[in-house]
Amino acid sequence: MKKVVNLLLITAPLFAVDLIFFGGYILTMDDNQPVVEAIAVEGGRITAIGTEQNIIKLRDWRTKIVNLQGKTLMPGLIEAHCHPIATAVLSQVVNISGFTYNSRAEIMATIGSAVKNASPGKWVLAFGWDPVLVKDLRNPTLAELDSISTEVPIFILTQMMHQAFVNNAVYKAAEITRETPDPPGGGMFLKDDNGNLNGVIYEFSALQHILKKMPKTPQGTAELLLNLQYAKYAKAGYTSIAALGPVDIAGYPLNFMANLSRNADVPVRSFVYPLKKQLDQSKWPSGYGNDHFRIKGVKLYMDGSPYTGGAAFAEPYLNTEVTLKRMKLQPNHRGKVNYSEASLLQTLTKYHNAGYQIAIHAQGEIAIQMILNAFTEILEKYPRSNHRHRLEHNALITNNQIIQAQKLGLTLSFFMDHVYYYGNQLPQIVGPDRAARFMPLGSAFAAGHKTSIHTDNPATPVDPFRVIS
Repeated sequence: MKKVVNLLLITAPLFAVDLIFFGGYILTMDDNQPVVEAIAVEGGRITAIGTEQNIIKLRDWRTKIVNLQGKTLMPGLIEAHCHPIATAVLSQVVNISGFTYNSRAEIMATIGSAVKNASPGKWVLAFGWDPVLVKDLRNPTLAELDSISTEVPIFILTQMMHQAFVNNAVYKAAEITRETPDPPGGGMFLKDDNGNLNGVIYEFSALQHILKKMPKTPQGTAELLLNLQYAKYAKAGYTSIAALGPVDIAGYPLNFMANLSRNADVPVRSFVYPLKKQLDQSKWPSGYGNDHFRIKGVKLYMDGSPYTGGAAFAEPYLNTEVTLKRMKLQPNHRGKVNYSEASLLQTLTKYHNAGYQIAIHAQGEIAIQMILNAFTEILEKYPRSNHRHRLEHNALITNNQIIQAQKLGLTLSFFMDHVYYYGNQLPQIVGPDRAARFMPLGSAFAAGHKTSIHTDNPATPVDPFRVIS
């Protein structure tokens, strides 16, 4: 027995590894050595790459050896912009997406059936209203939703999550009246010409006001749903996600995510960008957390969605059947920004000087230019190396703005599914010239940007290779 032990000590490497992969197509994403025969992993990190002959020497009796049998192994993907809590909850609500339904009649019948079968005290939440994809989908009126029910709260959220339609039961439950002021941050409880609430909730700060009043998902159910959503990200190939603006479903969302991250089986790392109020309440600095949950920055909204009229474009939306009848925009509508120049400068300065990475939603040229102007002033007064502040989505960012962002050290993250799912309709919304430069990823690469792309899930389904293609 003593001879066997001595033999093991003589033949074992000085620093053995936990795991070795070989026998397949192994991508490293390193231009100098893009493909290798084998890799070694120790402590959850790749510690060596090279030939199978050299890497196999790093094993000992405890090393797990994996033969890929011709399959491809590559680094895990990063979802640069998603909403895991919202996705987890919305997976359980009434699906009315244009990815699923083709007509208004089908969608309204689905909502009506859900209301009929609703348990006492329950809300009916429907997600995916999309008049751009569903051609006959005119927006519901307050009277129409009240005709379905005056007792059951009905909350219909659009596909891009920037607008909702509600009945009077929602207003009552959320304690919203015609005198309720619009919340700061660009949200609005829209009214008719007589000053009465009209059933339309506009932009996230107003939506958040109602979400807080909804019945909370039980803690155990919420944990199960979020764990299932993490598993879906992992199955799709993601090992890290950027979670922007987490919503409240089971108590304070940051504590909820942080507590769940302590489970060693969580399959993805979450880099979290809370909303302003969430971050201010937590007082957690950038970098706070652990290997599966880390505070990275703050999420802001400069404008809204192109498909609700919320994007602050330099030129008006086209006056077409899509914009006037389906999206219900006024003629020559331009969208709006959520901050004045002064409030934007104050807000960005606050979080920049506190060391956070700022991720700010911006679709239209007006919104983007205001952000660029503010960061130009901030970085001149308060330079910070490698700040890597982010512009999110960038639907109609111009070439000059792309170059200006590069000079300022801002990073761009593009929502390419706008082109994949809505490309055929974009000429009817912004015209053929602007549609041709929608989400100009190639121009960003040409200017030297290291960009990211994302699904904004649940706005569009999780599928990284669709987005890449």
